[in-house]
Amino acid sequence: MPPSCPVTPPAHHTSAGPVWMPLPGSAAFLRQQAELDGATLVQVAAYLRQTVREITPLLDTLYFKAAPLAVLECCSTLEALAQEVEQDDVQTVAERVLEEVRAL
Repeated sequence: MPPSCPVTPPAHHTSAGPVWMPLPGSAAFLRQQAELDGATLVQVAAYLRQTVREITPLLDTLYFKAAPLAVLECCSTLEALAQEVEQDDVQTVAERVLEEVRAL
């Protein structure tokens, strides 16, 4: 039996049966999109941290580290950005979906 929320025709079938997708604009759709956006944001934060891990050895090879080089701040900046994306942006998306669902 299909779910009680509005749905589109099955997007695809699995061994367990059809997979019903929520109708665009419905509360279920917005919640699903927020979940996907949250997962994407966490992945972006992971990529930023991976970049820090890749850049750090390069920066360690610099001889003129005492010079005022902007590149020396990039790892701390990327890590701070990763934290902001992972915490603040994920929270912002969660709050936004609640606002939009209430407005329906």
